Formats: sequence, C-alpha cells, structure tokens
Amino acid sequence: MRTVPARVRTGVRLVATLGVGALVLASCASTPVASPRLSGTPALSISVPLSGVGCTLIDVCLAVGTSSASVGPTAVGEFSTPAGRWFALSLPTSPSPLITSIACSQSSCLVAGSQPGRDLLWHFDATNHALSVATPPPGGVGVEALNCAGLNCALVDTSAQVGVPRFSFSADGGLSWTNPLFMSWAKGDTVTTLACGAVFDCVVGALSPQHQFVLYVTRDGGVTWNERTTPRAWTTMTSLTCAQLRCVALASTAHSSLLIRSNTFTRAWTDVSLAQRANALACSTWSTCVVVGQRANETPWLATVHKGTTLSASLRYVPTPLLSVACGTKRCAAIAVTTLVNVPLTAARRT
Repeated sequence: MRTVPARVRTGVRLVATLGVGALVLASCASTPVASPRLSGTPALSISVPLSGVGCTLIDVCLAVGTSSASVGPTAVGEFSTPAGRWFALSLPTSPSPLITSIACSQSSCLVAGSQPGRDLLWHFDATNHALSVATPPPGGVGVEALNCAGLNCALVDTSAQVGVPRFSFSADGGLSWTNPLFMSWAKGDTVTTLACGAVFDCVVGALSPQHQFVLYVTRDGGVTWNERTTPRAWTTMTSLTCAQLRCVALASTAHSSLLIRSNTFTRAWTDVSLAQRANALACSTWSTCVVVGQRANETPWLATVHKGTTLSASLRYVPTPLLSVACGTKRCAAIAVTTLVNVPLTAARRT
C-alpha cells in the first residue's frame, strides 16, 4: 500500500509522570525513576481481535488479527510508522486465514499461519507498507512457529501426511525454503517457541499432550536434535529470542511467570520471578526488554526491563490484558484484542 489512508490515528506518546519506586528484578539496587505513562489507541476493527504484532529494525511495526466469524472481515491489519502513527493495512485475499506467527528483520516481516489444507505465509515490506503472498514450504497444513534474523529464517509447520512437525530453513528472507526435515521427537507436541542464535543453530520448545515441556537444540539446521534439561517447575516457554549464545525468554510455572536468560545457548539459565502474569516478552537489546500481560485483577500490565530493573508503566485507555509485544530499535508495540500501545524505549534505557 503506497498511499496513506485517509483514516489516521495518532500513536501514543511516552511522557513523564510522578515517579514510583522501580521494582528490582535482581539483587542490585536502583535509583527510583519516573514510571512511564502510556495510552492505548483503539484498533480499526472491533469485530476481529488482534492476535499478533511484529516490528522491524527500522521501527515500522504491523499488527494483525483473524477471526472465524461467518460475517464481516476474517482478517485485519495495521502498520505503524517510526513516529508511532497507525494506518490500515491491506491484506491478501485468503479463505479463513489463521495467523499464528510474525517474524521481522531489518525492513521486512513474515506473517505465518494456516488456511484450509495448507500453510499460510505473507511477506510485509516495511519500505512501501505492502503485504503480499509468499511461498511456504510444500506439504504443510499450518505454521506453528517462525523466526528471522536478517535474511536467515526458520519455520516449523505440521506435515499434511503424518502430522509431525517439520523444520525448514530460508537464507533469502522466506522467498525459498529448504526441504522440510521431520522433527520426530515432537510428534504429537505443540510447538510453543522457536529461535535461532546463528545460521543453523536453533532452539525449539514444545508442550506434550500430557502438558510436559521439552526443549531441543539443533546445530546443523534441523538434521539432528538434542534435548536440553530445563527445571521441572517450568510448564512452558514462550517469547524466546537468541543471538549467538545468548537467549532470553519467558517461562511459566504453576505459580509465577519468569524472565529467563542464558549465556550458554540454553545449557544453563538464570531466572527472575515477575510481579505479574506475563503473556509476552520482546527485547531491542540483550539488556532492554518490554514485558506485557495482566495483573491478578485481570487489568492490563506492561513493564520495561533494563539492566536488571523492571518498571511498570501507567496505562490509560487499555481496557483488556495485553497479549503480545514486539520491539524495533527505538520503539516497541504491544496489542490487546482491540487496542494498540506504542512504547518508546527512551525511558527504559534511562532506568
């Protein structure tokens, strides 16, 4: 979409407000700073809930949602400029689409999911704000997880023939894919997260039908997999991001949400319990992240995390819990079912 739509909504601005003491993730002390004050803005559509968000490194973000309702649109999308203004996004025509994953790099994103009988894969160009159909690996019936770092992308989908998750790799930003490799260790499991620290070095987390969490690593692009030992208390892992040997993610236990980090490519972890229930995490750097979710009373919660310190934001005009978040270089974007929140990272880096 090359022309700017007539309907424009102004992105939220991050402003200073009276300070509250910062919640400390680790044992290190921090100087109290002002709590960020953020305002939500309504999504363009209230009939189709938002379900996914992604941000490029040039700080163009997109948010999409799909619905199985028999009336009205089945999919909606919006994109934001680096200044935080949101515009309507034209989506490719697709019967009954279901979006499950968004992965972004420097100036583009892949949007993945399923449509009747096959994988769904779209390509978003952040320079001209156009979303087009891309070609997924053949023979899949739904993408479960997706990850991109530059032009290197990894995808996990389900085979139409045997119902086993498959791993595919792309070295050209999703234009073409390697022949899918079956992940026999994950048969019957639900893949919850995927991240790659380097070319061919990837981590996949999955949940068994008995709700047992497992974590596997490949160092050869999916040819072989080795299980990593994780704490027994962890019930799942989401929002995993890796760069070389460093990884950061969310883990859940029966009683809390944990922000977890590894310097050894998932061999060992450090964890810190979060004050509220977290639904998603996104990081612009190893030390600067945004976590979203909800409080015990089901009200929305968003916090910035920088160098071991977490700072909860004051939220206005956000009526429901926040579901997902993504970060670019200077800005993050969070979504609820019918609300978008822009999060400039300036305040987080001052903490």
